[in-house]
Amino acid sequence: MNGGIAAMRGLSRESRTKALLLSSWFFVTIATLWLLKPIRQASLLAHLGARELPYVRFGSVIAVALIVAIYSRVVDRLSRLQVAKGANFVFAAVLVVLWTALRLGGDELGRERWFVWLVFILVDIYSTVMVGIFWTYTNDVCTREEADRIYGPIGLGGILGGIAGGALVDGLVLWIGQVDILLVCIGLMLVCASIVAKSESLLHPPARTIERDGAHGASALDGARLVMHSRYLLLIVGIVLSYEFAAATTDFVVNVVFERAYTDKDLLAKMFGRLGWVVSGAALVSQLFVVPVLLPRKRLALLVPPLVMTVATVGFAVAPVAVFAFVMTSADRGLNYSLQQSTKETLYVPLSDTEKYKAKAFIDMLVDRLAKGLSSVALMIAIAASGVSIAISLAIALGALAIWIACAAQLGRAYPDVTSQRLPRHRAEPRAPRASPSPHSGYP
Repeated sequence: MNGGIAAMRGLSRESRTKALLLSSWFFVTIATLWLLKPIRQASLLAHLGARELPYVRFGSVIAVALIVAIYSRVVDRLSRLQVAKGANFVFAAVLVVLWTALRLGGDELGRERWFVWLVFILVDIYSTVMVGIFWTYTNDVCTREEADRIYGPIGLGGILGGIAGGALVDGLVLWIGQVDILLVCIGLMLVCASIVAKSESLLHPPARTIERDGAHGASALDGARLVMHSRYLLLIVGIVLSYEFAAATTDFVVNVVFERAYTDKDLLAKMFGRLGWVVSGAALVSQLFVVPVLLPRKRLALLVPPLVMTVATVGFAVAPVAVFAFVMTSADRGLNYSLQQSTKETLYVPLSDTEKYKAKAFIDMLVDRLAKGLSSVALMIAIAASGVSIAISLAIALGALAIWIACAAQLGRAYPDVTSQRLPRHRAEPRAPRASPSPHSGYP
């Protein structure tokens, strides 16, 4: 904690303003997400059951892939402000439609399979797009020196948002009901749009144009080509794939345990909200005490999360009950929302603008969804073969964790070389004079 405060004291006024604005933006985004997550999980378990989760998650992978393809086209044509504000306005409008539909259709509509799927997938799209836009913008306006010092405080905003969102659901759902919580989410999205506008007006990042491939324009899969030609990016892909696979698999087990422990829909939402603020509380402790120490030490920062998650998963296999579901998820997501997220984002800072935007969008919006899709397929096969088995599901997760550890070890060795070879050339491009923007960019 003292290390984080000391780092903030050493920053310029501009960097402090940047950290405050970006942290506030992240706070509101994650608070909204953690208001929506418990609602969608409770709806799925109450109406369709945990057995349905692998199937709806696989459908979500397809839906997100289509959205990412659209995103890759839109991002070439709009400004940062238009993309970030526009996304918040679109999601707010969608929630207005959902709230109106539920008020008119009631529980009868809410329990329909297609509606449960729709809500689940929309929350996944929100998570992917809004968090992706936030970190892309953040990587764009921060230098490498700032990244190591202010990504901790910025990540702290997201963690506090998780605590706030989960606590609101925990405290409000039995009082106002799940439907009216959507109104809170709508208000937060409008607040987020105003923070975005304020950030752009105060930070004044240089305008940029994206590099296009001749007459063919920018392809939605440009990032895939960049990844395939970079061992460094492939290792990042390996970490994202293995982590998201393992996390999706263990999350399925948590849903199974909660379904068996709680039968009422509102109580399920309340407990998922509680899980949200407990997990975010663990992340807060990590952000204050662990991140300042480990973030500059990339090898340790990359290895600690998979090792801790492996130990927690083994413990959950021994005692698969609701209390240990909280423990395992806290160990997993607590480090993911703090140390792992901050570390992963700093890995992109030494890269070129094209790699940051195209490759990062591909990894963040497609690769992690691919991992969830592969996890869903593995769980479908396991369920078909032996039913819903907690032991088999956790064994599958442990296999993915072994791959994560191997990739993290290799990436930790590769990071210093990439930084020394590429940073001097690429630092100059993002800070070019505004009258002469770099051709390598993400947003115009």
